[in-house]
Amino acid sequence: MVGLVDVFAVGILILILALVVREVIFRWRVKLRVLSGDGTLLEDSRVKVINITQGPEGSHDVDAVRMVPVDES
Repeated sequence: MVGLVDVFAVGILILILALVVREVIFRWRVKLRVLSGDGTLLEDSRVKVINITQGPEGSHDVDAVRMVPVDES
């Protein structure tokens, strides 16, 4: 009976480890797709796109910053 419990424990640990590895690989691949500018990410059902921002490399998105138009007089 004790051997059966050990087998189940090892099985559950392998399942948890497999899920963690799968998630790490998925996030790594999404990051590579974002860096390469893959437009199909917008249509991928596994990815939720919240905000698309266009700007120069190194730009940061900052909340609660008020933008004031500059007069070019």
